[in-house]
Amino acid sequence: MKGPRVPRRAWVGLLLLGALGLTSWLAGRVFPDVLAHTCPLGADPSQPDHTVCERAFGGLWVSLVIGLAAGGLATAVGLGVAMAARAAGGFVEHQILRAVDAFFALPDVLVVMVLQLAGQSLLDAGGAGGLGPSGLMVVSLALVGWAGPARMFRNRLATLEGQEFVAASRALGAGRWHLLRLHLWPALRPFVLAVFLSRLPTAILTESTVSFFGIARMEPMSLGRYLGTSYAALIYEGGARVVLPAWGLLVLIVLAASLSAQALGVQNRRA
Repeated sequence: MKGPRVPRRAWVGLLLLGALGLTSWLAGRVFPDVLAHTCPLGADPSQPDHTVCERAFGGLWVSLVIGLAAGGLATAVGLGVAMAARAAGGFVEHQILRAVDAFFALPDVLVVMVLQLAGQSLLDAGGAGGLGPSGLMVVSLALVGWAGPARMFRNRLATLEGQEFVAASRALGAGRWHLLRLHLWPALRPFVLAVFLSRLPTAILTESTVSFFGIARMEPMSLGRYLGTSYAALIYEGGARVVLPAWGLLVLIVLAASLSAQALGVQNRRA
């Protein structure tokens, strides 16, 4: 069975995401001197050795990488839990779903704050298992973000398994692996992409919020931490040039991921 085509609105969001990622990579990693010498917004008052463009596009790259890694890890864990629950079935599946619901009820931002404070204590003591601040943030975001995808994947798998073509294949003797590889996974792929994209803005906004309040020690700075260290510039004349570019990039990346996720989500509900 072939999966449905990706709708045009989703492509618009994906292309915008790709353009933002490519621009931040080229500007911040491949040609950093361009931003250092040609930025029309001038130097960053808090660190005069860097321009506002360097800080904004460098922060965009960090935020995007953390969002992609955390969203991908949370999606993979959620998919694994959902498949394990469906494979077990019965009482075990019910207990797994109760545990999923318990995790889903936890407030993301508060839990990430607690995990960051605990993780940084381990970092200071040298017991974080080799994780730096970025790795610690990715793990924290994945730990609070897998429950929602797990519940959605489980429901989607249950719906797909009830379709007539799956029942017919099962009646003809198809095993679970055969059903998953030839029937379930092709129909599930766009849904997995939609869930992953829906986790991306959530992960970026959660990381930005925690970093904005100075709890996470993100270095190099993400957009959230840069905004947290530079928002005071707004009280000075012309201070908006320091803050607004980072805000604009943060809004654009969240809008692009949300647009793609919503378009794919609508398509999956119609399928």
